[in-house]
Amino acid sequence: MSDKKLSVVQIIDTLEPGGAERVLITLSNILFINGHTVTVITTLLKGPLAAQLLDGIAIKELNRKSKWNLSDMKRLIDWCKPFDIVHVHSTHNLRYVFLAAKLFSLNKKIFFHHHYGSIETDQSVSIDQSIIYPRTILIAVSRIIYDWALYKLKMPAEKTFLLSNIVIPNYAATVKLFDEDDERIKLLLVANFRKAKHIEFAIDLMNELKNTKPVHLTIIGQEADKDYCNSIKEKINALQLNNHIKIIHDCNNVQAILNNFHLAIHTAKSESGPLVLIEYMMLGLPFLTYQTGEVVHQIINDLPECIIDNFNITEWMTQINSLLQQNKNELSIKLKSSFNKYYSAEAYYHQCIEIYNKGLAIR
Repeated sequence: MSDKKLSVVQIIDTLEPGGAERVLITLSNILFINGHTVTVITTLLKGPLAAQLLDGIAIKELNRKSKWNLSDMKRLIDWCKPFDIVHVHSTHNLRYVFLAAKLFSLNKKIFFHHHYGSIETDQSVSIDQSIIYPRTILIAVSRIIYDWALYKLKMPAEKTFLLSNIVIPNYAATVKLFDEDDERIKLLLVANFRKAKHIEFAIDLMNELKNTKPVHLTIIGQEADKDYCNSIKEKINALQLNNHIKIIHDCNNVQAILNNFHLAIHTAKSESGPLVLIEYMMLGLPFLTYQTGEVVHQIINDLPECIIDNFNITEWMTQINSLLQQNKNELSIKLKSSFNKYYSAEAYYHQCIEIYNKGLAIR
């Protein structure tokens, strides 16, 4: 490849709060900072996180009328044709782009960023995956997705890459959520409402914790599964925990609220990232997470006190108390050190460009 800066178009359905969406924003901003022409296409409306894209990154809303509208497909492909790199996020968007590319002759390699969060509990291979994925350059956000692609899906090794997630600071002003005289231990859980996030465990945990200390849990997440979200709210009501738990659905910038909390918990049974653990490390917020996801794989030897391999409430309570009793400054420094060790934006950029160049070189 020449020294020419590759032009990149990234495609997603919408930029609502979520892990894949935030990866797109992070990558777009890093590429733009490094001199690349970057455009983001949303197949629906752009969504609230679009505001986090840097000035100079073009965003185009396809606002398609339906999945099968041919004029919308053609418009999408026309938008993609001038770019060196076509980079698609998430399976449902890939299916749409792949079909549109076949119908309207997009003769470019498609780079597919695979974020599947339930990979530890679902390693099946669907028919459409077996047909479409090998015709892309697959970028896995975790080792387990990478291995799944190679050994379950039988992806060609030269077309399969690992690019672990990072986050970058957005320097937003801190938003205060509590009064100055609120002396409760303030816990945080960030997770969109899906069954894999195992939020009901956090409710049971709070039901026990409240008997040992003044404590409050804030849950931040979108209603991805409304039935599941309603079941969580019903459980909170049934256990009379409304004074101990607050749910926020409309927070688009988690970094701005992290300074409100003493500790975060992450109870998901299966993860590809999760990105939010990287944010906790970046800002020095202690956390306790179940042992799942690429981030945990990376930091387990550096931050073993932040990781637990079971869902035993007594053991979670013991470990939470241990973390709360540690020297706050020393633990914060340790967390930030791990962030700097693993999640450099410069290294991420060079890894991404290497993937692009290797993908383009495949004949």
